[in-house]
Amino acid sequence: MGDTITQIGRYEISRQLVDTALASVYDAFDPVERKPVAIRVPRTTHHGTKEITLGLKHPGLMTVLSYEQSQGESFLVLEPFQGTPLASRLADGRKMEPVEVLGLLRQLASVLDYAHSHGSLHGSLHPESILLNDRNEIKVLDLGAPATVGCNASPEQLLRAVHYLSPECIRDQPMDGRSDEFSLAVLAHSMLTGELPFAGKPLGVMFRIAYQGLERDAIREFPLAAQTVLDRALSKRPMERYTTCGEMVEALSNALLRTPAAATRMVDAAAAPRSAALVSPPPPSGVSRHFSREALKYFGVTFVVCALALAGMLYILLPKQHPKPTVPAPAPVVSVPVPGLTGPKPSPPPPKPQAKTPPPSRPAVKKKVEPDVDVTPKEPRIIHQ
Repeated sequence: MGDTITQIGRYEISRQLVDTALASVYDAFDPVERKPVAIRVPRTTHHGTKEITLGLKHPGLMTVLSYEQSQGESFLVLEPFQGTPLASRLADGRKMEPVEVLGLLRQLASVLDYAHSHGSLHGSLHPESILLNDRNEIKVLDLGAPATVGCNASPEQLLRAVHYLSPECIRDQPMDGRSDEFSLAVLAHSMLTGELPFAGKPLGVMFRIAYQGLERDAIREFPLAAQTVLDRALSKRPMERYTTCGEMVEALSNALLRTPAAATRMVDAAAAPRSAALVSPPPPSGVSRHFSREALKYFGVTFVVCALALAGMLYILLPKQHPKPTVPAPAPVVSVPVPGLTGPKPSPPPPKPQAKTPPPSRPAVKKKVEPDVDVTPKEPRIIHQ
């Protein structure tokens, strides 16, 4: 089926909406039901048409209305969706704001994890397979292929989405949900930086994806934690990646915006205020904004370090006084008299110090005691002669 067709079965085709590596999606009109619909025509029989999105119900997936055949070709009738491919937002190396990117990534992670929990995966997620409307709501196409079919991609499919394929898909190894996580990380890198992590011609890109590491030039402007998240999600070995796509997106959100992790869910990125994610939490009660506990702690550490450094400089610069060496006193020479030889007389031994005797104590002066005199007047006696 080409792009110029005007009718599929009873449905009138108005325009081609998406042309992916796995299928073409058209805007159509149902003249019987008198309502707009979307028609998905697969490009290959390797993707079982009935198994693609039949039975999967999610806000990020286009609901399957019916499965029909026309002139030996099978197609799906889907709910209509007014949107454009995400690739139009990424043209000419255009960058997107981190808050807007994280809003889209959360929606995509929710869709992919839902499909993985039901035994399905995408296998070739790329901007052409994602529809986006004016309210930043997404719809994922080409989702639902069993894991055993993902490795049977044709050369045409590989060339259409080669920059987003996982290493295990290129190596023709078994794929699982972590293969879609790799593609989602490539998409995140493209939206945040405007560049592909693995660029070049198709064959060179396939070799780099399968065997070479990630060039960090485009993500050096990100925080180190965000670089670590992308390195892990783009690992060559699936076991080294995150367990789910939602876990990877929340780790990237924490690294870029430093916000607490939240449960993965479908969100409206346009309704979420951008400033709310960037506002830092208020300081705890009892702590001044200007002098917080952290500031006081760092001030104290800085003060101690500066004091130690100043003390060390003073110790080095100030002159040091070296103590004079003590010379031991020479030992006294003792001569021993030898019979028949004359020599100096032996020096007498030094006198022994005598203990000091206390000076004689002065005799105590006895106080003169005067005799008692009776001064009582007495009566005169008359002496007769």
